[in-house]
Amino acid sequence: MKNNIELNIENIKSENDFDYLFKLAKEKNFFDDINNYALPTLNLTKIKNLIIAKIEKKEKKTKLISKPYRVVVDPTNACNLGCPLCPTGLGASERTKKILKFEDYKKIVDQVADNCIEIHLYNWGEPTLNKYLIEMIKYAKSKGIWSRISSNLSLEFKDGYLEDLVKSGLSLLHIDVDGLDQEVYAKYRKKGNLSVVINNLKKIIEIKKTHNLNEPVIEIAMLAMRQNEHQHQDFFKFGEKLSVDVVKLHKIQHNPNMDEKWLPKDTNLIYKTYEGGEASSTSGFDNEIKQCNWPWSGLVINPDGGVNPCCIIDDPKSDFGNTNKDKIIEIWNNPDYISARSEFGDKREISKKTICNVCKNQTHSKRLARVSKSFALKL
Repeated sequence: MKNNIELNIENIKSENDFDYLFKLAKEKNFFDDINNYALPTLNLTKIKNLIIAKIEKKEKKTKLISKPYRVVVDPTNACNLGCPLCPTGLGASERTKKILKFEDYKKIVDQVADNCIEIHLYNWGEPTLNKYLIEMIKYAKSKGIWSRISSNLSLEFKDGYLEDLVKSGLSLLHIDVDGLDQEVYAKYRKKGNLSVVINNLKKIIEIKKTHNLNEPVIEIAMLAMRQNEHQHQDFFKFGEKLSVDVVKLHKIQHNPNMDEKWLPKDTNLIYKTYEGGEASSTSGFDNEIKQCNWPWSGLVINPDGGVNPCCIIDDPKSDFGNTNKDKIIEIWNNPDYISARSEFGDKREISKKTICNVCKNQTHSKRLARVSKSFALKL
């Protein structure tokens, strides 16, 4: 593989120098969708799989030998808030509300553990509503998988819960704080209580400090919206004062057919694939062929076992399979996935009209069907 030998799958399979492969992946920008904090968890098997996946994506392979390296597992699709761009918050999801059982979760993790770099334990719900969440995190840690959750933290937790969460082996805790006062915060985080959020955040930081822990990384973000735009600079000061590890401004995704003035006035904080936006986007414009990363990188598993090809879909009719019935490796190369990948390559291999064949990685397009007023896609 060394000395400028051609980069191909067979050469990667036969190369066993981890340091060389890590350097190669970095030079080729193969870590573009991997969290920097997760890189220390890589081993030889995982980095080989990642590089092969990137080669297969570039070659637009439809049946893969690489395995999913990013897996989203939703512990529950129920939530305590009513966010108006989320199908769960709107009460508009057609998927039955469910709590993922720990035994079903373990079966999922056991199938992906060898190659999975990141596991995200959240999607359409509030993960702390699942009483098994801490055990789920511990199990991922025991398998050497970097884990992340996103919580609204707007809950009164029982004594000891936050300490158990911080000491569980969780790699990163993400919290969206979409306003610096209750009035602004609750315009989007409906039913949320900012004082509770900040109090929980302070407790978590103190627990981490008391036990001298490097993890979880504490990351707070503000979704850049019209109503909080005047607070963006103060938000960074807020994070610095709390001594969190990462402070970010995030761009929102919304339903472009129902513009209710969520987007900020600053066009640099709006994806260019929305009208008037200037920020870079991994999504494509209408009629633009822009290969999606998801069909080659990972999958989303709902609490009922239903598998979606990406995290923006909330539609049981769009499922590519179910982990309660099928093995993940079988789902990964089934007709749904082959059809989805073929959208960006040889369209003669399309045997089914999947959500990917409809979306075409044009996720911000007005032509796509949405779940009610949310940004979530459906067939």
